[in-house]
Amino acid sequence: MTVIALPTHGRWAWDARGDGRAVRVSTHPALGLLNLSIWRDDVCVGTVRLAPEDAATLINGLSEGLADLAVAAPPGDPAADAARFRELEQRLVALERRPSGWRRAVDAVVTWAGQSPRGGQSKPR
Repeated sequence: MTVIALPTHGRWAWDARGDGRAVRVSTHPALGLLNLSIWRDDVCVGTVRLAPEDAATLINGLSEGLADLAVAAPPGDPAADAARFRELEQRLVALERRPSGWRRAVDAVVTWAGQSPRGGQSKPR
C-alpha cells in the first residue's frame, strides 16, 4: 500500500445543513490529481480523485448551478451573511490549527510510554 502525504493546506466548503459536514479540496501535484474529501466532524468518510479534465467538468457544473441560483435566489441578508462568514472562518482556523491524526497518535504513545517528546528518561512510577 502506498501512503501519500496529505497536503497541509486545502480549501474547505461547509455543508449548509451544518452537523460538521464539509468537503475539502486538495491537490496532489506529483500525481496530477485533485482530491475531494467528504468530512463529518473530524472524520473523512469518502474521497474522490479527479483528473484535471474531470475537475474542469465539475467546475463547469458548479458554475452553471451558481448561475441558476443567482437568477432564482432572493437577495440575502448582509448581516446574516457576514455572521455566517465569520463562523466559517473560525471553524476553518480551528481545523487548520488542530494537530494531524498521526501527530496526536505519536503524542499519545509518548505519553503512554512515560517519556518526554524529546526522548527524555522514563518517569518514575
